[in-house]
Amino acid sequence: MKKILAVALALVMMLAVCVPAFATDIATNGGTGDTTLQTLTTDEDGNPVAGFTVTIPATVDIPWGGTTEGDTLDWSYVSQLEAGKQLSISVDKASGSLTNGTDNLAYTLTGDAVGTAFTTGAAVCALTEKSINIAVSGWDDVPVGAYSDTLTFTVEVVDIV
Repeated sequence: MKKILAVALALVMMLAVCVPAFATDIATNGGTGDTTLQTLTTDEDGNPVAGFTVTIPATVDIPWGGTTEGDTLDWSYVSQLEAGKQLSISVDKASGSLTNGTDNLAYTLTGDAVGTAFTTGAAVCALTEKSINIAVSGWDDVPVGAYSDTLTFTVEVVDIV
């Protein structure tokens, strides 16, 4: 009895191995089966592949009195996002004061990401460089020193509208 059950079980296991061979229907008239190729939004390890890089300098040095060609904060971005998505980049203020103790130098920012959020307008963007102009005033009203302020950039992935 044990031998009959072992042979029957072996036969059932052999039939189960044959199932993957019939995964695609092949037409009997010599046609071929259909195969669909599709991409995934993950790499071979299952990690998401959509992404972006926004490069903003940690420090911008402005020489005392400014430069003749104007002072700028140069930043850049590159992205490859999902369809229908884009980057939205903004800075937290359009003006402020560089401070050193109780002394202040007023400045005004103009350019992309200042005032209203800058949007890339597309999901896929090649490396793009942008600038924010920095206009500092009041150099003659304060003693020479190291003045500073902090700007906060916000970067979000949003829907293209």
